[in-house]
Amino acid sequence: MIFGDPLEHTLREKLLSSLGQARNLWAPCLGKDGICRLQTIGAGPFPALAQPTMIPLKKLLLPYRETVWRYQSGRFRAAEMTGPFAVVGVTLCELQAVWYLDQVFAADESYQTRRANRFLVGMPCEPDSNCRCDQALMPLAGDIFIDQEQAWALSTAGEAVLHACGCTSQAEGPLPWPVGMTAQRPAITPEQYAAASDAPVWAEAASHCLSCGACSAVCPTCYCFDMLDDAALDGTVSRSRIWDNCFFAEHGKVAGGYDFRPGRAARLRFRMEHKFFGFGSLRGQNSCVGCGRCRKACPVDIDLDQIAARLKGEEGS
Repeated sequence: MIFGDPLEHTLREKLLSSLGQARNLWAPCLGKDGICRLQTIGAGPFPALAQPTMIPLKKLLLPYRETVWRYQSGRFRAAEMTGPFAVVGVTLCELQAVWYLDQVFAADESYQTRRANRFLVGMPCEPDSNCRCDQALMPLAGDIFIDQEQAWALSTAGEAVLHACGCTSQAEGPLPWPVGMTAQRPAITPEQYAAASDAPVWAEAASHCLSCGACSAVCPTCYCFDMLDDAALDGTVSRSRIWDNCFFAEHGKVAGGYDFRPGRAARLRFRMEHKFFGFGSLRGQNSCVGCGRCRKACPVDIDLDQIAARLKGEEGS
């Protein structure tokens, strides 16, 4: 639903300030080095527009490293969860990415606990040359969306916050997705992808790839992780979940030393399949939200959309 009454500046600030009364507030903040990061902001100031951060929102929902459990003095202890938090200034494509992670970790207790403690506030953004978002790609996962004039409730929690702040007029209306983007994404099918498994473009791109994993680290929907057990001499044992990366040489290795993806070309194909066609219960769901982070982060300018265009034989790739 959309709350149609114009949001006066004071009401907008009241709305955002109310979120900080019982939650830690996070927002995209531009550093002196020119890099935008999610940081705590206390009681403000609040951003006027959403900005994509270098490391996406997933870092708050799926931390780089988290203790799953600890065994100490004959007792198991569950991991400690962070308190309630709100993220202000989230882009629409980032809200799509959170929806995707929600599906992947639907049965994951620690993720769902952390997810239940969050409140996400979307805002309009200004697309750049790397943006290729798609409104029809997947649903949104957020609580409210606000611009300078109106507020949308995206969840029952968001509706309650808006009502508490005096936004009561309701009217239907579309969310203001970015306009003016000219880049078109190639629509490659699974059949076209499978038929091009030996296409020269794989070897060409792999010859430049550094296997650094930067693209997966900054991707808002990449979620590969590893589980590590640490046993201390005093009998304390802890299990941690840490981010893993499909571009790392050890990612495809199993017991006995067999490697499912021994070369960079194989790992590149694996990543593209995951982004464009999904796995498991999400098979068929494109998980690339078009934020462009991977193109910005790649030190050798590898672009999966350009590879897809090559596979289809399109011009201009």
